[in-house]
Amino acid sequence: MVFLENIENNGSASLAYLFWMLENILKACADDFGDSFQGVVKTSYVSGLINQVEHDFLNNKTSGVRKLRNVFAHANLSKFNIKFSGDELIYPLTENENCRLLYQRISKVIFNIMLKAAVSRLSVDFSINVDKEIKGLGYSIVELSPEEVLLGKGIDPSMLSGWDDLSESERYRHAENAQDVNMVVHFISRVQHKIE
Repeated sequence: MVFLENIENNGSASLAYLFWMLENILKACADDFGDSFQGVVKTSYVSGLINQVEHDFLNNKTSGVRKLRNVFAHANLSKFNIKFSGDELIYPLTENENCRLLYQRISKVIFNIMLKAAVSRLSVDFSINVDKEIKGLGYSIVELSPEEVLLGKGIDPSMLSGWDDLSESERYRHAENAQDVNMVVHFISRVQHKIE
């Protein structure tokens, strides 16, 4: 866990290692390193190692740790964004600061689940309950198409010659790297306003 503190400035790496550590601690407790993340979480629940709220937080395939883990392990991050309850903004997972924000919000809950699992084999009366914290996290994972990414930057993809000939990965890459026209227009209008 000290290692995670040292790489916390790299948001996506700290999240990937956090998920890896969680999975391996649960596998060690289950004494089954061949199981999938989904399987070891279910085994942990059935054995009583984790409760229903923790299970649902970890194994939810649309917004839980399972989904986040799979996004960081297998997906094009350009598609995925985080939206926090009560916040109209979406936070692209391609940006380091957004991954750091997500890490800050979920890591304490996950650390406590790992601690709960790690001490389960000891003869120690140690109670950890993170149900309230889990219920208060309030985030969702939002997928955007490359066209939606461009439209959010003020660019109409139907006006781009050859756009439809690009692969999905190329469209995401171009959309991610495109300048935000809305910001440029805002900047020019502010400069123009100061000149007048």
